[in-house]
Amino acid sequence: MKKIFTAPCTAALLLISCTAFAQDSLFISELIDPADDYTGRFIELFNAGSEAVDFTTTTCFLSRQSNGGTTWGDLQLTGVVAAGATFVIGGSGFEALYGFAPDQETGILIGNGDDAYALFTGGDHVSGVLHDILGVIDRDGTGEPWEYTDSRALRLESVRVPNPVWTAAEWEISTANMADADPGTHNGSIPGDTILPGDYSLALVNDTVVPGQLATVAVTVGELLPEDDIISFQFDVAFDTAALEYSGFTLSGTLAEGGTAVVNPGIRGRLSVGYMNSAPLVGTGAILFLQFISLVPDTTELLISNAFLNTVPVLDLTQATVFIAETAPPTAVITYNDTENRFSDTLLITASFSEAMSASVPVRLSLSGAVTLDEADLTRMSESTYTYSYRVPKASGEVQVSLISGTDLWGNEVVPEPVSGGTFFITGFVPGDVNDDGVIQAYDAALALQYSVGIDPLPEADPMPWEPWRDSTANVDATGGITANDAGLILRYSAGIISDFPVEAGTKAAMARVSMELEEEHIVFYSHGELLGLNINTSNRNGILGTPEILQGSFLWASNMRGTDYRIGLCAAAPASEGTALLRIPFSGSGTVTFHLIENANERDVTVNLLTTVPGVPGEGLILYPNPVEDLLKVSGIQAPSHIRISNIHGQELKHLPVTGNTEELNLSDLPGGLYLITVDTGHERVTRRFIKK
Repeated sequence: MKKIFTAPCTAALLLISCTAFAQDSLFISELIDPADDYTGRFIELFNAGSEAVDFTTTTCFLSRQSNGGTTWGDLQLTGVVAAGATFVIGGSGFEALYGFAPDQETGILIGNGDDAYALFTGGDHVSGVLHDILGVIDRDGTGEPWEYTDSRALRLESVRVPNPVWTAAEWEISTANMADADPGTHNGSIPGDTILPGDYSLALVNDTVVPGQLATVAVTVGELLPEDDIISFQFDVAFDTAALEYSGFTLSGTLAEGGTAVVNPGIRGRLSVGYMNSAPLVGTGAILFLQFISLVPDTTELLISNAFLNTVPVLDLTQATVFIAETAPPTAVITYNDTENRFSDTLLITASFSEAMSASVPVRLSLSGAVTLDEADLTRMSESTYTYSYRVPKASGEVQVSLISGTDLWGNEVVPEPVSGGTFFITGFVPGDVNDDGVIQAYDAALALQYSVGIDPLPEADPMPWEPWRDSTANVDATGGITANDAGLILRYSAGIISDFPVEAGTKAAMARVSMELEEEHIVFYSHGELLGLNINTSNRNGILGTPEILQGSFLWASNMRGTDYRIGLCAAAPASEGTALLRIPFSGSGTVTFHLIENANERDVTVNLLTTVPGVPGEGLILYPNPVEDLLKVSGIQAPSHIRISNIHGQELKHLPVTGNTEELNLSDLPGGLYLITVDTGHERVTRRFIKK
């Protein structure tokens, strides 16, 4: 019983397309659909001519038309059909059934005996010309004279050329099993006048040159024995004329020296070589040197084909590659995504190279001048484009860019200095010059103060949040964000009270505190220590806080009371006197309010109970300054009357004095350097602080 093979297409037209002239004697010689095993199907081609058909230089397709309809399938053939030899196309089970591998394996031999097969030249089933056929195009073979279901179709021995028209007289079709198949020989034997390929080999040898240099490609032969009696050879060599120009040949120093060779370069990109000698060639090595002028950097192949030693075809052929190396080093053009670069900007540096770069060698850059950066790896975007994202530091001036690593595909190292774009400029900033006009003024302090309470002071030039460089310009105490303390420092600088900022001098902000009291439905804030800047932030969700009243005209102030935000900033060029009332905030109703305070550069939270008083940590208004101290220690925020005691870290009392005011100045010049404790005792509250004596 015949096995049915189920597939999307059950009938097909197979076509083979070829180019050139060697295939003029190539035709279908045998096809079988074995009755006992459908996996034994194969198609055999036969080359009745005197020249080999090489599928590397001759394009051939095996195509299929299903059920005489519009569905097609194509298979491009590979390999060589020697003169007088067969070419077998089989399925995946062919080798296991017949004991040898087919010349090409395919999965398209799925017809059940009612399908046509044909040779097709000059293209595939769409663009080619019908060359040889078993069957009729666009016709199902069921019941036709050419149907071969469970049968073998064998081309008669008398046929020596292809036929594009189905001719029954050229074929013998009979019922067959696998035992009747004869793949690999036409009509059971190779014709007596056929010359079989010999056990010989020819090879082209690689060469490496630079543009303009002569490339020499040796043609070598495997071992030749005296009894081989090889007195002639011939072959074709194909090459790329865009990369190579044929210059000549030589037999000098070869096995063939003393003979006569002719090279015909008449066909562009192809050399036809012929040689003869009266004495046989013996040995292993070069038989000819072909010479080419290398034109441009490239990696180009040379292909040898149609090779014969005497009249014996040579199928063992090795191709060659000529490497035309570039000697000029690659160069780069540097471009940038911005022309104005400031602190904390991200500058995209792009390097565009004059040629493709090697992916295996990292491309690196270095920066010098206003900044220093060593061996930074660039990111490969394409074979000739690399980028680097550079975070601009605090600097000012010109920066030089150089490339310190990277090679082209030929190993030439990149030229360090860019062709263009080798420098960029970093615009520096002056601490305190918030509006960037080159002068530090009270206006800069006002901008910083507005920003500290959430007002957008420069909505067009630099909307909030400010660019990093401007933020750094205003943050002159280098602590946290921009606060009223920064505004106060800028104001002091503009008045000539200070000559530098903490961010430049590395100094710390002065010690300061505010205390709060409830007075007639107002929260009153009192200044202690050297208070230059104060930010008061809270949420006025219940609307119990009213408009603040500033009590000190020497203080600049700004407020932001949008929605539930309740933010106030104050700053001054000089601190207020100890215990001075700065501002008061009216309130209505009851509850608690938590204020986030920034006193100079120090932050804390204080919760006010509007029904009672201002709670706090014992002695929260007590301030010691300076600390560390050399001789005179100032103590403010004292709740008089009190007693002050100075003791060492072991608790031994060293000084004791009564205090009647809110501020006291202690002379500690008689104490040696070290760590000490100061205790302020009001009788109902005792507060202890530490200080250092220099």
